[in-house]
Amino acid sequence: MKTHRFPRLHFVVAAGLCLLAALQYFVIAPELARLPADYVAETKYFAKCRSHERPGSQVEEYHCIARRRDQTLTSGRDQAIIQGDTHWLTPAGVVMFEVLSVYGVDRRTRENLPGYGNEERRGLYLFPPHTKQQKYGQWDPMYGGPRVATFVRTEQRDGLPVYVFNFAANGLDETTGYSSLPDVPERYRAITFGKGTVRVEPVSGVIVGYEEEGTSYFVEPKTGEHVAELFEWSDSFTLETAAAQWQLARSQRWHFLALEIYLPAALAVAGLTWLAGAALVFLRRKTPHDPDSTEPAWHLAPSLGT
Repeated sequence: MKTHRFPRLHFVVAAGLCLLAALQYFVIAPELARLPADYVAETKYFAKCRSHERPGSQVEEYHCIARRRDQTLTSGRDQAIIQGDTHWLTPAGVVMFEVLSVYGVDRRTRENLPGYGNEERRGLYLFPPHTKQQKYGQWDPMYGGPRVATFVRTEQRDGLPVYVFNFAANGLDETTGYSSLPDVPERYRAITFGKGTVRVEPVSGVIVGYEEEGTSYFVEPKTGEHVAELFEWSDSFTLETAAAQWQLARSQRWHFLALEIYLPAALAVAGLTWLAGAALVFLRRKTPHDPDSTEPAWHLAPSLGT
């Protein structure tokens, strides 16, 4: 009697596809979600400014384009050494504020790594993929010190959720950033108070909106007295940067969803479908045929010789 055995090959193929789905989700996707080893980015900001070169000098009011640029100098498996700089120039080309620093950044979490940059920093350098609705510490080239970003609400843009964070920087010593001015740091220190709003596409962690305002003061080093306003500003993404950031966010969102959801799901479904299809074929082959339907008609007819 002929027997039918379910081929082991089908089990192997189905199990292999399901295993590959798990591998994609737990190992490959997190690996590919790291900050790129050659990460480079640039954003620009349209700003309205009021500034004094020294206490008592005539105020200068102007519009300018501020720029932030991040460039990876070197990277390892888990960390990247990034040079981050921000420049604010007057229309005459005079440097009003400048940050140029080296940051050690965790390629998985986008956090500052103590002991890697030119200062001991903590908090985020960049918002991470799958940004959460919570409070984050930050330290990046936009300011010369740490600040705090607090989640406040979710908005919708083109059918996608956007997380809105308010941030504040209170009493930051930004003397180094204003060191191009005549009396800084020789006579005065520069202390900054700033606040603003940042909008983040949560899956990618890409900033798609940025607005801020703030004031820096000339401060007497010994007494801490605010002698005079040094720099007052408000700024936001330029239209070109805002459009580029939104396009980047949508692209990165698709990239992360494909790595973490769509591809693992497709592999798991393929494995289960393979197994179900093979099982269906096996059951059909194993089911006995109806003798009445398979018996030849001539077998039931009378013999011609009788």
